[in-house]
Amino acid sequence: MQPIQGATPRPPGEPASTPSAAGEQPLSTQQRTVLERLITRIIALSQQQSAEVWAGLKHDLGLKSETPLLSRHFPAAEQNLNQRLTSAQTTLATRQIIQQFERFTATG
Repeated sequence: MQPIQGATPRPPGEPASTPSAAGEQPLSTQQRTVLERLITRIIALSQQQSAEVWAGLKHDLGLKSETPLLSRHFPAAEQNLNQRLTSAQTTLATRQIIQQFERFTATG
């Protein structure tokens, strides 16, 4: 029996390496939109730039900067960005309270 033309032979019992497996797909448009919206909210609340947040996200996920995010990275990426958003919201609220306190103490 001859292998199919263009197919690479593999040992019996070894799974076929399919780059089209669900987790190896690039982020879907919907997934990318979710992450971009979270990043937009984070940069609106913090001093960070979009590229800085993307780089930090990849670092936190253990990815090299040139490695693209894949659909299998989405759950961890979304969780990471939600945590960053919560942190940015807390930091902003704390800053606002401190400013109010400083105004209050300055007026006497």
